[in-house]
Amino acid sequence: MIRKVVDVKERLVKTMSGQKFIRRVTKVQMPNGKYRYPVDYYDATPHTIEISDEEQQRRRIPSYTQVI
Repeated sequence: MIRKVVDVKERLVKTMSGQKFIRRVTKVQMPNGKYRYPVDYYDATPHTIEISDEEQQRRRIPSYTQVI
């Protein structure tokens, strides 16, 4: 067993500027039996936006591998 997802909890978070994000906490059981709780946030708006290649390069963090 590598890991087992036990539970996922999601909560809507609204910032002071009016943006809405989903806060997702995942309960994961590791092979040693202990649990960890990774947290991630994602945008809850229903629309997507298109950005140019130049904008994508400006937003990119150089030390991270680019997936898209």
